[in-house]
Amino acid sequence: MLIGVTSLAEDKPPKIGDVAPNFTLQDAEEKEHNLKKMRGKLVFLIMGNRKIRKEDDKWAKAFQKDYKDNEQVIAYIIADMRSVPGFIPKGFIRSRLKRKPPPVTFLLDWKGQVHQRYQTDKKKPNLYLISSQGKIEFHRKANFKPEIYAELKKQIGTLLTEKP
Repeated sequence: MLIGVTSLAEDKPPKIGDVAPNFTLQDAEEKEHNLKKMRGKLVFLIMGNRKIRKEDDKWAKAFQKDYKDNEQVIAYIIADMRSVPGFIPKGFIRSRLKRKPPPVTFLLDWKGQVHQRYQTDKKKPNLYLISSQGKIEFHRKANFKPEIYAELKKQIGTLLTEKP
């Protein structure tokens, strides 16, 4: 369930250097996650849909392997749920996610509002690294590739060593 999306200039997608549009989404346990409340941490967003879930998971698995014990960095898969047939109950989807959890917390964008605001590509994962101040520091639309992941890791390393 989308609780809210806040942003300015919604006709243009956010770009590097912009403050990331805020959102509040729920996970499979119905716990709310608000981007603005995560300030102080680096936030890696992997935005996708059910058709590219395997690629989303590749990004999430690589991230978890390197950062699962780092409390300064957190990752989320934000799932565009608009393509899920309406006859499938939300509770069924949540129960499946609980039974077989993804590598990182999975947020459910039931109406696709976060994906619309970020103007995501439906054919590839949309990757955003948000700084501890809430600004977009890294953005790619790409299937998992080691060289792009290396760019992300380099950016994370730089941001972790910077003083606020």
